[in-house]
Amino acid sequence: MSAGIVALVPVRSLSAGKSRLASVLSSGARESLMRRMVAGVIRAAFCSEAVTGVILVSPDGDVLDMAVGLSRVTALYQPPEQPGLLAGLNLGRAHADAMAATGLLVLFGDLPLLSGSDVRHLVRRAVPVVVAPDRHGTGTNALLLRLSAIPDGERFEFQFGEGSYGRHIAEAHRLGLDVATSISAGTAFDLDTPADLTELLADPRWSESHAARELLETLLVEQAS
Repeated sequence: MSAGIVALVPVRSLSAGKSRLASVLSSGARESLMRRMVAGVIRAAFCSEAVTGVILVSPDGDVLDMAVGLSRVTALYQPPEQPGLLAGLNLGRAHADAMAATGLLVLFGDLPLLSGSDVRHLVRRAVPVVVAPDRHGTGTNALLLRLSAIPDGERFEFQFGEGSYGRHIAEAHRLGLDVATSISAGTAFDLDTPADLTELLADPRWSESHAARELLETLLVEQAS
């Protein structure tokens, strides 16, 4: 029986995440920020009604503990002998293959504006590969692979890193696969730097996002403590 489309959320760490925000946020605030954002991404994935499950992959036990008690969320441990983002993604893909998933939707955990409609906007495109670039048009914040469309004996190689948007499109073309671009507020905005945080707080779309409001409440409480 097919598992449909499964979302894969890689998270390196809660306590060591978002180090570039250290100049404006305490370590406790950054950890709470990561926890809120990851929870918001998982919630958006399920609210979309486009995915059947979520795989949370991480070398950090605190991240994996977030899956406890959550229906349809699988915690996948990334061992130290397989470090790095690409290794984590390949572990998640192997798990999705074992589940007989027809599609793999990579969603990063630092998308504070992500909503179910953003996920639906991405998944509704009936092509083998859909790439959601960051707001600068160079990176990749979400990626949909329809696994059943990958030619036998071939594998789509993840291209995350500098210039990944263009390189993911090139990888799809290498395999002879049609590719589409999905642009929406929730997939375009990722939170990494103090400038990103300032931009987010000034964004009028902020007030429309439940996850974003929760995130702001967390920052205010943590910074005041």
